[in-house]
Amino acid sequence: MPESIPTSSSSTSLQKELSSPFQVSSFLAQAQLTPVWRERLDRFTKPKVLISAFLATSAFYCFIIGRDRYTAVSEFVIQQAMPLEGSSSSVLAGSAAAPQVLTSLVDGQYLQVYLESSEVKSRLFPDGKKLEQDYRIKFPDLRTGLPANSSAPDQLEFYRKQLSAAPQPLSGSVVLTTSGFTPEQAFNLNNALLKQSRRFVNEVNQSINADQNQFARKEVQIAELNLKASTRKLELFREKHGNLSVETEQATTSSFISGLESQLVELKVEEAALRRQYRDPNAPEVAFVADQVKELEFQIRQERERSVSKDGRDLNTLVLEEAELISDVEFATANLQSARLAADNSRRESQRQLKFVVVLSQPQLPVAPDQNWRWQAFLASIGIIVVAWGVGGFLLNAMRKS
Repeated sequence: MPESIPTSSSSTSLQKELSSPFQVSSFLAQAQLTPVWRERLDRFTKPKVLISAFLATSAFYCFIIGRDRYTAVSEFVIQQAMPLEGSSSSVLAGSAAAPQVLTSLVDGQYLQVYLESSEVKSRLFPDGKKLEQDYRIKFPDLRTGLPANSSAPDQLEFYRKQLSAAPQPLSGSVVLTTSGFTPEQAFNLNNALLKQSRRFVNEVNQSINADQNQFARKEVQIAELNLKASTRKLELFREKHGNLSVETEQATTSSFISGLESQLVELKVEEAALRRQYRDPNAPEVAFVADQVKELEFQIRQERERSVSKDGRDLNTLVLEEAELISDVEFATANLQSARLAADNSRRESQRQLKFVVVLSQPQLPVAPDQNWRWQAFLASIGIIVVAWGVGGFLLNAMRKS
């Protein structure tokens, strides 16, 4: 079909729009502008270009813009005053030193948590404004530093980033690393944390030992008071009954009654012999011996009633009471001896278990910036690219297969 010929009105309007040379050139430029920018945009949105731009920006920040960081390192170990039984105090002793290494490792883990706590941060930096001033953000690195008017959690998080306490599993020592924007900041922070480590170990260890010793001393005091009370009760009981041992008196009374009974037996034998000898039962000789037998029986009966009746001395009851009081005194005495022995053992054990922070390597004032963080940050950006590339490729393949 032949092409349609434009009408006279449309051709007339187009000729009016393109009447001048300037308008013609402007129209052509606008017609060519969109494809050029689109081509450039497509060129910049290619994955290789984006990755190169990201790595270039990361390298520019890490090696040019990023602020210098200085690092101070020290190493110490938490050591007992005396080694555990059956172990050696030297780390060169092999397997024999394993209990000591494990103990130091556990103490180092506790100390790691303590050094990163808000309590230590408040001790070292009681004034939050001064912390913000010392670690403020400086141009051109606007990412590193503590911003003004920061909150307490932000300050604590920033403080934790400035230190690293790493317990070593093989030796049991703790490697303390601190960083700062100046050599003095890193060095002073490391020394301050060493002082806090000594204070923590001394306070916790000595407070536990002090509590144990105080408890042992209180037990000794209680045992002494119990012994004094038991002894006083026994003394009052004996004073009430003539300062004599009731048990001894009972034995004496029993022996006396036994003697009287022996005499009674002899007199009865004599009386029987006399009755066989004399026909008259009322003979003076027989009556004399019979009267002695009756009198002796009456005396024995009276002694028995006096020793066991409540109206008398009631030696049986008194013996039980005295035996109970003596048992209380013996128990209090044994308890006091045990308490004293436990207190002495607690004192020796507390001395043996005293712990100290032994510094193996003192921190040194940094003389040059630490470059490790720059390479670590740059390698981390490369790792991000690798992970993103792998995950993105996996997702694209999954989407294509689906």
